[in-house]
Amino acid sequence: MAYKSLFNGIIFIEGDEEYSSLLGNVEYKKEGFYNNQLKNLDNVKSQLADKAKLLGANAVIEFKYGQKSTTWLRSMILGLDDNINWYGSGIAVKIDDNKYNEYTKQINSRDQ
Repeated sequence: MAYKSLFNGIIFIEGDEEYSSLLGNVEYKKEGFYNNQLKNLDNVKSQLADKAKLLGANAVIEFKYGQKSTTWLRSMILGLDDNINWYGSGIAVKIDDNKYNEYTKQINSRDQ
């Protein structure tokens, strides 16, 4: 069973979902050139949630995220404290309202 989380009304599913209508791909784009080390997973989810909502989605499936190092040259230019960037992507989907409510209850009961 895929891990699920809820952020800004969007369910993030780290796997596939059979009760969904595919609406489009969403991808995190960094919001600047410097100080990316100050970003966190909430920044990634916030941007993806906004993009998913614009497509009419209530979930993001196949959610993948993490951090990756920048190139050696860029890290030398910007300083060693800014050599990590976040990435994130997924597929915006509309899941059935009953499933959405079920997953929301599961997530909320787990997080309490």
